[in-house]
Amino acid sequence: MIASMTGRWLCLIALAPMLVPRELPSAPELVNRVLELRRGASIRARGRMTYTDAGEHRKVFQISVLQKRLGEKVNLLWSVTDPPEARMRILAEIPLQGEPAVWFASAAKGEPVALPPQRWSAPILGSHLTIEDLVDDYFSWPSQVVTAEEPAGGKMSYVIRSEPAAQRFSSFASIVSGLDEETLVPMRILKHPRGAGAPKEIVCRGVRQSGRQWIASNIEVRIPGSPGSTRIVFTGGTETARIRDSEVDPKVVFGAGADGR
Repeated sequence: MIASMTGRWLCLIALAPMLVPRELPSAPELVNRVLELRRGASIRARGRMTYTDAGEHRKVFQISVLQKRLGEKVNLLWSVTDPPEARMRILAEIPLQGEPAVWFASAAKGEPVALPPQRWSAPILGSHLTIEDLVDDYFSWPSQVVTAEEPAGGKMSYVIRSEPAAQRFSSFASIVSGLDEETLVPMRILKHPRGAGAPKEIVCRGVRQSGRQWIASNIEVRIPGSPGSTRIVFTGGTETARIRDSEVDPKVVFGAGADGR
């Protein structure tokens, strides 16, 4: 009996350090690490976006993505390359400090236009994806709080809640991200809309490493409780690509149409 009790106590003593919750990282520390990785990435990727509507009808679009930092801005060019009638280009210029700018051109409308933030919430080709999802600058918002550490997909993730400034136009009141502790890739994102409505959920899978960067190759966007979804699958590319500045410069990509904002 004494030996048995002693064994139990030894087990409890050994487990005690595991039962003590670890201190969560500070929000500024975590956000700075995420932003440093994102801003340092030069990405050239291609793949497809599949939109499935409530009637299970599917539309497939071929896409390409370019991202490069130009000075104090990170420029992202997101293009639909096929089918021909759906071709479009969206170029987001995201400064390290300040408000992003977005330009849009499509096969249907021809001339590029500068889009104000009030138009970023429109669905892209009827899908669950919006221009605001592509801009994806919510880790630069002023309110960032690490709320928990929880298991996700057999690993641990940090949960961080982001809220925009009062004067900042956004279709979201808050965004809650579950960041993989090792890679800092958001594995699950809940985007809570302003006013009523279910949050938009983004789930990232197929995380792989290229150099110092980690990226999800399979991204699903949906509204929990609603039918249909949008899935993005990257089939090729690299996160350490050589990209010329001109490839993501709005004045080169869109010419005179990028002069005004």
